[in-house]
Amino acid sequence: MRPFALAALLAVCCPALSFANVPLQQVSFQPQVKGLGCLKPEAVAMIKELVAKIGPIQITSTCGGRHARRSQHYRGNAIDFRPLATSSRKAVAVAKSLQSTGGVGSYSNGLVHVDVGDREISWYGHKRSRRVAYARLGRR
Repeated sequence: MRPFALAALLAVCCPALSFANVPLQQVSFQPQVKGLGCLKPEAVAMIKELVAKIGPIQITSTCGGRHARRSQHYRGNAIDFRPLATSSRKAVAVAKSLQSTGGVGSYSNGLVHVDVGDREISWYGHKRSRRVAYARLGRR
């Protein structure tokens, strides 16, 4: 679907999910991602803020797919993405600096996880259980 047609469709059917301040060409999706319809408005707002600070991203996972048992993905609070204009290390640093983010994780393949969940945790690696997840102090 062309970006203009997709933007028009989003604006008509789902005004809360449209990217009003973010050019649509800055957010792309992998084929398995069905869109942003399953995400909560807080998660969409976080995506807008993130894209405004780091540039274009490719979303690789939203609510569907296989995740950990109590994953924020299933609640519509999380995305996995690949930054296209910066390194994953810089994307993680920016995501941690956002007030709206809860969990921020990065994987060795360059993907970054961000969510708007209640717990403020951070990790690096294939699974959180391999590395110690730690609470960031003094943010709220």
